[in-house]
Amino acid sequence: MPPLSEVWRLYLRRFTVDHWYRFLKQRLHGTLPKLSTPKQCERWSDLMPMITWELWLARDIVADNPLPSPKGRG
Repeated sequence: MPPLSEVWRLYLRRFTVDHWYRFLKQRLHGTLPKLSTPKQCERWSDLMPMITWELWLARDIVADNPLPSPKGRG
């Protein structure tokens, strides 16, 4: 049995991964594409983490740039 500190570290890592997959499925619609070949599924699975990192890295760029409000609506 590994020491408790190691078990805790591994639990935190697993917790993070599980929540990333939940975010992927619910918010990024990671299960929406209907791909026909195993190779396409593999590519999609490889692409989704990179897309997520791109979004996370761009968070500071878009945080202070809200979209302009549409004029004439009210």
